[in-house]
Amino acid sequence: MSAATAAGGVRAGTMTASTRAGVVVRAYIGGQIDVLNRAIAQTQRYEPGSVGLTRATVHRIRTAVRGYRHLFVHPPYGGPQLERLLAALKRTEDLEALRVHFADRFDELDLAAADRPHWYGALKSEQDAAYRQIDRISTQAWVAALLGQVRVFADRAELTRDGRAPAASLMGTLTQAKTHLLDTYAKLHYAEDLTAARDKARQAARFARYMAEAARPGLGRAADGVIVPAADLEHLLRQYRQAAIARNWLLRLPDTDRAGRLNTVLMELEQRQLHRLGEETDEVAAATVELWR
Repeated sequence: MSAATAAGGVRAGTMTASTRAGVVVRAYIGGQIDVLNRAIAQTQRYEPGSVGLTRATVHRIRTAVRGYRHLFVHPPYGGPQLERLLAALKRTEDLEALRVHFADRFDELDLAAADRPHWYGALKSEQDAAYRQIDRISTQAWVAALLGQVRVFADRAELTRDGRAPAASLMGTLTQAKTHLLDTYAKLHYAEDLTAARDKARQAARFARYMAEAARPGLGRAADGVIVPAADLEHLLRQYRQAAIARNWLLRLPDTDRAGRLNTVLMELEQRQLHRLGEETDEVAAATVELWR
């Protein structure tokens, strides 16, 4: 399916608030399948950033299917194999992002390549091994079968009564996603594990953003009012998660590395980053509450 043409023969550019809700979401899923096919091919060539694109696209498809399941008679189900693929993608993406993160830190400290710690080279080896695991998984027959199943769904899925309603009705589901995000973020004030709670808020922001993206061809600016604030929150919370991963990586180093001056400096940088990002995220969350009130 081309990017210009939606499922069911409706062109994406012609969709409005009166287009059937299920047709809008089906078209979005079909377009994401095209993106996913290209991303998987890039991953198999070990192209930088391809794992992140693959994982994000899988999440977009899964979010649209799960979040709008009430629009369809028989929504597809990924099953435990898909969860294992997502876990492998997440690990690989984290390792790749961690290498970039520490490379930026070394540049910030004017640390020459020859002076970089030995554990940084070990990160590359782990990343390469993780890519090979992704390659093994993505070439298995069930991946192609699942993509084919979702493709058929995007082209011909039977709509429920809700699915035949105008796309304007999708705003009700988006409102629920917005409320879930704000409620999840509000729980940070009572969280025993702040890092874990912030990561749940990141996932809620991602969910709200992807739900709005799927509905945007039918809702237009109303969806943008969800996409932009949710994406801003997700971006900051993703940066927070990255700094937390880097800090935890440093904490797990052998004693000889943890005792070194470089490790002490890096730990201080990560702690300052976490504090700054926490404050910035609270400010953006407060602004989002006012905007959505």
